[in-house]
Amino acid sequence: MGLAKLKKATFLLYEDDREEFLKELQDIEIFHISDCCSSPLASEYPELVPERESVDSEAEEVFQELQRIIEILKPRSNGKGLLGQFIDLKMGLSPKQYRAIIKGFDRKEIKKIWNSEERRYHLMNRLTELKEKKEFYEEWMKIDIPISEFSSLENVLVKVYKIKAKKEVIEESIEDIPVDYSVIFESTLYTGVLFIIYKGFEKEFEEALGGFDLELIDFRAEEKSPKEVILECKREIKEIEREASEISKWIGKKSAKFDKFLVYYDYFNSRIKRTDALNRALRSREVYFIEGWVDEEDKALIEDLASSHPGVDLKWSKVRKDEHPPVKLKNNKLAEPYEALTGLYAYPKSNEIDPSPYVGLFFGLFFAFCLTDAVYGLILTIIGFLLMRRLPEGKKYLWIFVVGGIFTIFAGAITGGWLGDIDRIFPSLYNFRHRFMLLDPFENPINFLYLSLGFGVIQIGTGLAISIKEKLRKKEFLDAVANEVSWILFFLFLVISFATKVKMFTYLIFLPLLTILLFSWRSNSWIKQIAKGAFTLFRGLIGFLGNILSYSRIMALGLVTAGLAMSVNVLTVLIKDMFPIIGPVLATLVFIVGHVFSLAINTLSGFVHTMRLQFAEFFSYFYEGGGEKFEPLGFAGKYTRIER
Repeated sequence: MGLAKLKKATFLLYEDDREEFLKELQDIEIFHISDCCSSPLASEYPELVPERESVDSEAEEVFQELQRIIEILKPRSNGKGLLGQFIDLKMGLSPKQYRAIIKGFDRKEIKKIWNSEERRYHLMNRLTELKEKKEFYEEWMKIDIPISEFSSLENVLVKVYKIKAKKEVIEESIEDIPVDYSVIFESTLYTGVLFIIYKGFEKEFEEALGGFDLELIDFRAEEKSPKEVILECKREIKEIEREASEISKWIGKKSAKFDKFLVYYDYFNSRIKRTDALNRALRSREVYFIEGWVDEEDKALIEDLASSHPGVDLKWSKVRKDEHPPVKLKNNKLAEPYEALTGLYAYPKSNEIDPSPYVGLFFGLFFAFCLTDAVYGLILTIIGFLLMRRLPEGKKYLWIFVVGGIFTIFAGAITGGWLGDIDRIFPSLYNFRHRFMLLDPFENPINFLYLSLGFGVIQIGTGLAISIKEKLRKKEFLDAVANEVSWILFFLFLVISFATKVKMFTYLIFLPLLTILLFSWRSNSWIKQIAKGAFTLFRGLIGFLGNILSYSRIMALGLVTAGLAMSVNVLTVLIKDMFPIIGPVLATLVFIVGHVFSLAINTLSGFVHTMRLQFAEFFSYFYEGGGEKFEPLGFAGKYTRIER
């Protein structure tokens, strides 16, 4: 339980063996490759650092194409069901099925889909342009000859305007000017007018229209009449819609192969990952130098793999004192799910303890008292089990919700939370609800507060105990006694003194405080040592008080959940009584929607705040983090899972 023991291994392999060996190494997924290019060895032998990174050009190109193909086909593929719209469900494939799909890969098909979508994209852009053009010319359909023909007239100018004014106002403004005109269209705001202006009166015409908000419509480049342009647009629109429809249907048929494209995506992504692994290696002209880490339990597998390749040499190395191996968490089945929560904060350093088992001790309990509703807990448990069947790769993490749900059932039972006060709606359930109730959060909130703070004292005490264990392991005996042991004794004597009122324990409180004052810091100067000790004592008292009070959020969230559920029930009863005929239907709807909302929002709040208690309060006493996660070279399966 904790961190796996890792062995450091170095591979020397020739260029000819590179691809096949790395492929097999990737298949077994047990070897973490270190970045040799930034290692002390690279500084010692700079000539081995590659000048250029290796690139699998074909894989990179196909990978980019597949990304686009998946974007194209995903809206047309509905094979994942409702759950798949929210969660990327991975396909489980046997190695034989996987190899068969990859064998059928045809890049020409990828190119054809890509080109077809590009063609459809350009067609749709052209379609938009044509529709806008058609809509524009429809206003000017009364002009039955091309405007460009007027440009050759010697004695007159022809101009077309779209004017923001009524026809009568326009007519009044030009009545004293020798100009002919024709109103082409009238709308609520605009009037379209064709003007024939006699040469020599252009200035008077422009002055007459100078006060209007207008737009000059330039038809000179168009050799056809608006009516002819519209007919031409309609013909082209029809042809484009036909071709675009055919392309869409053809692409739609290709969506039947959507799952195969997902497999291809993961295959080429894995190829790129192998190439990236080579970029972390040192190399000469013919030999690659790959260094990394393997779990001690998998040592034999690595040796067997190396021995099966005559061109590969394996050497085991001792870990340097200044070296920080990656971290592989290794826990029993009960603690393993909580590794995910540890990872959200930071992985431990190689010389640190793994906090996952200790998080597992408290997380479900605290989460439960943030929800305090047995039915909510039952629903979470059922949902967790159902999702496990659909998401086998996330099974161990879903256990966090299942365990939290089970704890919530008991927390809800002892606090009387059964969809809030369910007996308000169904009075016959009164005895059942109160049969298991040990604490009513609303009648005795102070007891709920004491319970929440008690959780804080226990968890912080556990954090101090873990810190003591780690300091003793590192042989930091005086530091452990002068800090963590003294703080534990202080809280122990404080609680006993408060509970028993015995004066002896009141006096004993000062003994650990004096130890902290005198010995929590070491210095050649007693004045400095005591001054720093006083600061440590003050900071510790304030810190402990603040951290313990933080656990009052458990009570606050528990009351919020119960209060929101009760509000839903009150609203349900009110609606039922207000509307005699449709009241029961509306009340049922409010009841269901209200409790679903309450469950969702309070589950999220409970999860977030319980995590915060672990990260901000609990971890601060013994855990720093910052280690590198053990990530073996393996299959890059975003969409697929190889079931070996």
